[in-house]
Amino acid sequence: MKDVQPLRVDDGLSDSSIQHIQQFLERVPLDSATSCLEAAISAATPMDAVLMSHVAEHFAKLPHCLNELMSKSEAETRCAQRWYKIAIHVLKVNDLHNDAESMWRRAKALKHSDGRALIGWPSPSQSPTIWVSDLPSRPFWNCSLWPFMKALEDSAQLILEEVARMDSEFLTAYPYLKTAGVWQDFFLYRGHRWNATLCELMPRTCHLLLPELPTRPGTPYVTVYNEEVVIFRSKPGAAVGAHCGSSNAVINLHLTLKGGRGTSISVDGIKADLHDGTAICFQDSYFHAVNHGLDGEEERISLVLRVMHPGLSLDLLSGVGRTDDVRDLEAWDRSASLLQEVERLRAEYRRLAASVKKKEALSSESCQT
Repeated sequence: MKDVQPLRVDDGLSDSSIQHIQQFLERVPLDSATSCLEAAISAATPMDAVLMSHVAEHFAKLPHCLNELMSKSEAETRCAQRWYKIAIHVLKVNDLHNDAESMWRRAKALKHSDGRALIGWPSPSQSPTIWVSDLPSRPFWNCSLWPFMKALEDSAQLILEEVARMDSEFLTAYPYLKTAGVWQDFFLYRGHRWNATLCELMPRTCHLLLPELPTRPGTPYVTVYNEEVVIFRSKPGAAVGAHCGSSNAVINLHLTLKGGRGTSISVDGIKADLHDGTAICFQDSYFHAVNHGLDGEEERISLVLRVMHPGLSLDLLSGVGRTDDVRDLEAWDRSASLLQEVERLRAEYRRLAASVKKKEALSSESCQT
């Protein structure tokens, strides 16, 4: 690895700011400094965003952080890449785009001894925690690549009726992101697991979704959260600052159930208005933001599926050795994974059949009385 140059005044910092950073790093234990910095970044303003970004860059340049760029695969969370992502994020969310590009260029300047970039980000528009090479990138995707989205669009009203009973389940969404107003969520599927309790309360919604995830059986997840099902709620005045996801191996399938008027999503600077009963599909690795205008509907509800990139495959990952979710890809058994999925679907079918039988029995008893 080529030597990493220390920060200089021409990086955009004054001598006094550099001294403050050095004193902070020298006096505060690493774990405490990390927690402190992450909290400060979540509340950063344009006045202190540049300083916060350079503190994050200093963390990225710590020896143990830099070493992970060599010791871990590109499909794993690597300390230096994560901190550079955080540095770029705090600049982007505060509209400091030139500074964000400079930070991206410094991240890209980290090289193998043969001159290859250690971090694969193609532009400042995409700086996810994990970058998997050779996956096609574009801000928006054709939702027809996921045929089940048409069934979900057709069932939007049915899903909304079940969501209406879930008011107490909503919690503040991603509090570490820069937000304004009310933005809340709850998860039906996360970390390979369906929330059985919530699915009992939303049975028709879960019956629509259970057969569809995982979307690429026989393909290992890059991260434990490679696929998720989440319900979002926002109210007028809500604004979610620009942010990018955990990896470029995730596509967001965003179905607006109600309240789309006056709310928009911007992906890589391209604005898309939301419409009730209509899905928008976009790549999670691009910086994206949400705005629920003050003149928008009283409440916006969306069903979002985060799914594996359609180009992700075991063959594509075969050269990386391991991912955040699978520690040894060579030992990972595709046949066993597929068999497990078959057994899961059988179990769900049996559960559904038992539920139908129970309802029929109750209906029969009701008729007899």
